[in-house]
Amino acid sequence: MVNSLAPDNVGVVLDEGFQTWDGVDEATARMIVSELTDVTVVALSLAIERERILRTVEVVSPSVLHLVRAAEEMPPEPLASLRDELNPITLMLTVPVRNQASITQAQSISEATDYLLLDSAHPKSGQVGATGLVHDWALSRRIVESCAVPSVLAGGLGPTNVREAIEAVRPFGVDSETRTSRDDDRRRKDPERVRLFIEHARSQI
Repeated sequence: MVNSLAPDNVGVVLDEGFQTWDGVDEATARMIVSELTDVTVVALSLAIERERILRTVEVVSPSVLHLVRAAEEMPPEPLASLRDELNPITLMLTVPVRNQASITQAQSISEATDYLLLDSAHPKSGQVGATGLVHDWALSRRIVESCAVPSVLAGGLGPTNVREAIEAVRPFGVDSETRTSRDDDRRRKDPERVRLFIEHARSQI
């Protein structure tokens, strides 16, 4: 269904042994990727260990590898080495946008990655991503303006606010998870929400 709506990118979350709600087993990941045509496949990984990361890449065969925890738990030098090792697969690192320090963090890792993903962190649990929460877009705008690497805006984005978000931040791209999923089953996408999200985002290009 999502493939038929022709987004630019589709993220696939492989079960890497972490306690997450959205991972799928290897067979399912491969099946999903086989159905995706004319879109860029992004493998999302929570791992910070090289071997586990490379296993995810092997299974999903993505064009982009998105590391969620690496920016906060790995120094820039090994990240840059990993990016070189993965080439031509490109690397995207999540920056949790919390405060002024997030801008400094984004700047410090910008030369070790191909893309930044600017996401929200839950104020109580600390969970980064898939919170459905919007963060301070002014901070994200400053990251976009101060880092040469392209930034993708995430965090509580859906059909109702993606236009406003693009206008406020002017990111390279936008990402949606929670607010394009079904209310009764967050593991499944809502076709109309996905369609409207893509339509509204592209209207700002």
